[in-house]
Amino acid sequence: MVRPFLYKNHEIHKAQSFVNYVFMEVILKAPKLADSIFSSNLVLDKYKNLIDGVNVNYIKNPLIEIYSICKKLDKSSIKTLKKAVINNNRIRELCKGEVEPVLYSEIEIIDNTLAQQIKYFCDNLYDESIKKAAFYNQFDSIDNYYNFLVGKSVTCRSCGRSTVLTKFNSHRSGLDHYLPRKHYPFSAINFKNLIPICDICNESYKNQKDPLIIVLNKGKSNEQKIKTKAYYPFSRFTLEIVIKLNFLKNYDSNICPEDMEVSFECVNHQEEVDNWDRLFGIEENYKAEFCSDEMYSYYEEVLMATSRGLDYLDLLKHQEKWADKRFLKIPFLTTLSA
Repeated sequence: MVRPFLYKNHEIHKAQSFVNYVFMEVILKAPKLADSIFSSNLVLDKYKNLIDGVNVNYIKNPLIEIYSICKKLDKSSIKTLKKAVINNNRIRELCKGEVEPVLYSEIEIIDNTLAQQIKYFCDNLYDESIKKAAFYNQFDSIDNYYNFLVGKSVTCRSCGRSTVLTKFNSHRSGLDHYLPRKHYPFSAINFKNLIPICDICNESYKNQKDPLIIVLNKGKSNEQKIKTKAYYPFSRFTLEIVIKLNFLKNYDSNICPEDMEVSFECVNHQEEVDNWDRLFGIEENYKAEFCSDEMYSYYEEVLMATSRGLDYLDLLKHQEKWADKRFLKIPFLTTLSA
């Protein structure tokens, strides 16, 4: 994240408590419960309508299947599932490397059908259930939450280069599962794991990349998985990322990515910043920006202003750097004026 979101309390955050409660207090206690089949009568009254008020294929039926399988599991397997519910929703601690997640691949070892049913349940929570009246009447709508979080800010917080739709648009940009729901069960509607993101970051670069695991030589016999720290998307503090730019030839309208070097430095958080670059293709995107026609037009504008005695670089340093891509224009002009 080039700039984090400020966490704002909202009713929709309570939707995750439904998942936590159903699994921790009912499903994973199945071996000790007298009831042979799961029903909404096993849950608190405030959650009954969430189960009965949504298409049975999305919530009730998969919970019946999951309950039936868990009924026969040993203590060790139940312990692993409890760890998955708890740890996979500690998003900040996971990003900092302070806790270990539980992946679907680990649940498949316990029971493949169980993993499939949990994934079906979790996916439909986000794809279908959260959009139904039973959920938005209790937790508010996902669209209202998006508008509440994004407000009027058009800049993508992941790259700082592209834009997202705001509360003034009739549509919204996508919400990215920062820890991909493909790999991480039980956090599909944890809104600390859902961030507004531009289409370029979401569909072209981040996609299903895991922020916590770097895979080297994927699919080969020497495939290697390396754990890494990740930038937590919600914080009151913005990391001071220094963008280093070096042109290998004189800058002109024909400049290409091969004609420059771009790197990023951040004291005490270099691992997170390197990972941010990996996830969102930041180096490639910023090189493309420095090579764009728009940046060259800006350069010509600066030359004209400089000829009239205006110090454009000094002016930029005293302006809000996140507007109009000034955080990129500052190292650009600094490099050219060196």
